[in-house]
Amino acid sequence: MPDELVRLAPRLKPYLQRPSPSWPEIVEAADWLRSELGISRPLWGEACLAMGRECAAVAVALVSAKPPAHFRTSPGGYFHGMVAKAKAGELNLARTVWGLRQGGARPQRRSGIRVATGQGG
Repeated sequence: MPDELVRLAPRLKPYLQRPSPSWPEIVEAADWLRSELGISRPLWGEACLAMGRECAAVAVALVSAKPPAHFRTSPGGYFHGMVAKAKAGELNLARTVWGLRQGGARPQRRSGIRVATGQGG
């Protein structure tokens, strides 16, 4: 999935050293990209604790793939909302990735895959 994530979220590319990155490289690239998006280091750390580093990286990549008009406030504010959903056990990154794969169209059925938060959610 790292290769697909880079294809879906091309803003990760400048922060990667090779075309087929590993998950640790994706996480490092997302940490750099989060700064460009206005996502604070403390919020990034909170996201990594709430959803795990790889899911936090996917979330940053997804935010980077949204057009500016998508955000009510800012990309950082949107990401903050994703972290809050993860903490509540309500974040479904698989559905968001599916929607991005489909070019923004709503998926016809829910995948049921949710981010594990360790909160029994």
